[in-house]
Amino acid sequence: MRIKQHTPQAIKRGRIISASIAASVIPLFASSCVVAPDESPQTDTGEESPSNTEPSPPSPSAPEDPGEIATAITTSTEVGHELQIDITALERIQDDILRLSLKITNNSNERFRLSDGLSEAGEYYTAGGITLIDAQSQQRYLSYDLTDGTCLCGELDGAIDAGGSQDIWVAFPAPPSDLDSMTITTPLTPPIMDVPISTSNDHLNASNLAEPQILDLTMISDDLEDNTGRTESDGEVSIILSSDVLFETNSAELSPDSQEILEQVASEIDDASGTTISVDGHADNTGNESINVPLSLDRAEAVESTLSELTTRTGITFDVNGHGSSDPIANNDTEEGKERNRRVSITFEK
Repeated sequence: MRIKQHTPQAIKRGRIISASIAASVIPLFASSCVVAPDESPQTDTGEESPSNTEPSPPSPSAPEDPGEIATAITTSTEVGHELQIDITALERIQDDILRLSLKITNNSNERFRLSDGLSEAGEYYTAGGITLIDAQSQQRYLSYDLTDGTCLCGELDGAIDAGGSQDIWVAFPAPPSDLDSMTITTPLTPPIMDVPISTSNDHLNASNLAEPQILDLTMISDDLEDNTGRTESDGEVSIILSSDVLFETNSAELSPDSQEILEQVASEIDDASGTTISVDGHADNTGNESINVPLSLDRAEAVESTLSELTTRTGITFDVNGHGSSDPIANNDTEEGKERNRRVSITFEK
């Protein structure tokens, strides 16, 4: 770890805004996503871990033979495109609740455990990690939680049999009444664009709802092609940049394409309140850590060096680390997973 004090520059840049922030949105993994054929998540006792310690709220009756209104195939599981996600409904069921219903189909030849592939951190077999995008208002909707911290959602019944499917649902805050479609983003698929919103007479017993979480989309867009993205909590943002976009293979020298990206990051840092900016380099598991750790640190330092020149706010300290392959966010058994794991993240308080 190396900590560097920032010296502000005299020239203030203009703010660079992405022209198509909602045109291609996909969240990068906020935590490690374990998705493997028939592999049970384990607790410290070796037993399978449920997603919630309390029983899930009862699921409303599903509409008879709902059909599919949108379909996506997964891009970062071991069975790849053989795991299919169908959207069967996106519907207002109460004034303040929007329910997303999905069918998960395993088209492979073996039983498959989705585990936490669509879940929030610490949960299993739910779809709480899915988010919705309101392109008109430039906002991201997180799934509803109950006051005990569990999600307002249904659960999968464990592993999905070969050739089988299971239904699942998850609730969100309802968007404005005049909004007629939203984009669905999942940890496992490309964005599902312009999914129509319908209305249902179903009702959920949700008197113990936590506060809705609706985040403003900011200037760094999530980009499927470049494997860039962001994770946000109430007070912190982490911007994830693909090393394949920033650097040439096995190099720590920034590419020409990285300049505009880092200008956007620097502008967001200037607009934030945090004084400590964490810059963390990561690698996939190719090679050994004697190579991966120094390379990931060198890349993090290269990003820090450019950001320190571009940011203008005083009092900033950079905390720079290289982690090698020790903290993957995707499956290193696939080429796409390796590409996602090669990254530099910049984390700071909003």
